[in-house]
Amino acid sequence: MAITSNTSAPRRFGDVDVADWAGAGLLKPSRVKPVIVTIQRNLVRRRLGHLGSGDITALSQSLSEVLG
Repeated sequence: MAITSNTSAPRRFGDVDVADWAGAGLLKPSRVKPVIVTIQRNLVRRRLGHLGSGDITALSQSLSEVLG
């Protein structure tokens, strides 16, 4: 999914602000956007972070709303 550090833009349907962004290993406050894509594994250079359980729950709820 797409993730951005531009949290000053208005939230849109499906956006999820990462509450524990520092704990997730992210450098700045961040927002997950409901843009789902697949890429080849060899194109991934490094892992940016790892969401905690609270943020995973919020993301799951948002995806349920977006996908129906």
